[in-house]
Amino acid sequence: MNRKRMMVLLATGALTLASMNMTMVMAEDTEAATEVSTENSTEEAVGGDTAGVAMVADGDADTAVFAEDGTPVSKTVKAYELNFPSQDLYDFPYMGLQFSLPDTLKKQMDNSDVLMMTAEDWTSDMSGIKYAFVHWNKLTEEQKNEDVDLLGTGYEDWLKSIERIGTLGMYSTDVLDDLDNLTGCNEHKELGTSADGKFKYYLSINKDADADLTDEIGQIETTLTDMTEFDGSHSAFDEPSDSTNLGAENVGTFETTDIDGNTYTESVFSDYDLTLVNAFTTWCSPCVNEMPELEKLYQELKDQGVGVVGMVIDSVGADGTTDEEVVKKAQVLKEKTGVTYPLLLPDKGFLNGRIQGLQSFPESFFVDKDGNIVSDPIMGSNDLQGWKDAVMQKLDEVKANQ
Repeated sequence: MNRKRMMVLLATGALTLASMNMTMVMAEDTEAATEVSTENSTEEAVGGDTAGVAMVADGDADTAVFAEDGTPVSKTVKAYELNFPSQDLYDFPYMGLQFSLPDTLKKQMDNSDVLMMTAEDWTSDMSGIKYAFVHWNKLTEEQKNEDVDLLGTGYEDWLKSIERIGTLGMYSTDVLDDLDNLTGCNEHKELGTSADGKFKYYLSINKDADADLTDEIGQIETTLTDMTEFDGSHSAFDEPSDSTNLGAENVGTFETTDIDGNTYTESVFSDYDLTLVNAFTTWCSPCVNEMPELEKLYQELKDQGVGVVGMVIDSVGADGTTDEEVVKKAQVLKEKTGVTYPLLLPDKGFLNGRIQGLQSFPESFFVDKDGNIVSDPIMGSNDLQGWKDAVMQKLDEVKANQ
């Protein structure tokens, strides 16, 4: 299994990348994890022999370091930040499942009155899925801003404190007797069976929950599709792609344009010792909110050999066609945020597959002047000081290896 993906999954426990709005800084086994700072807190990370992932939530939440086994040393996150974004259609090929939500449920998700989150578990050798489901939970106004503690059993305890409404998912036949316990629901509607007969699909509700909300769960429209073979290097909720190359060591050769039509090639990285590549979407609020911070970073450090490049992921569809409406949105964002660093459209090869099929935004990584990818994924947004700390440590490493 891809070690980078494995560590991210371990660190998030029952949560998937798509449901976590955090910064993850992967620590190499052979070196100490770095000191990571937020505006109001700084903690010394544990040594490289035990450190796996350092995570920083947006805003003022605490820094966290995750051990190699995925155990969090310290972490809190606001409840509303765990919400899965609402969209017109959800398509999870590894699960063989597509579904769309009623508009009323989407609106409640947009307001964080309802949280949509994910849960999954794998076989003991991590090569297959035991179960994977989406679950919806009701939040009170007070609960929206609650600090969710990921220490120990903090996350599980928090889940028990909020009202489960319903779930939708797939379950291997050997866990069917435990559906009530797994889903937190007590009424299950069977939707079908996978083509190989190994999985059952259920739409479940908690009969004791708010009746109006459970009625909305009942209106979810589902379609069972052919399951994409699970390769063990992804979450069940990831988007498979033949071009995906999360372990790419170099961005390769490419030619693309920025949002204003100017041509760029891999030489965009040659002017700087280190470039922060920030993959984002125009619909992602944390992505947009950190753009002024990235501009400050660029202005402060460009004379020290540090560049910033934004990749507007949603500007290009899966078939490679450019979405001109998204490009226009990106142009507006550029004007409003005042960024001067390049905002590029993904090239045909998606930077040697490195930015193909991303499921969590923003996602960032570092590239040296030769186009080598010199860091693990950094998931989520950060403030100026957090980025400066991460950049300067990596810059020192790159210069030492030149």
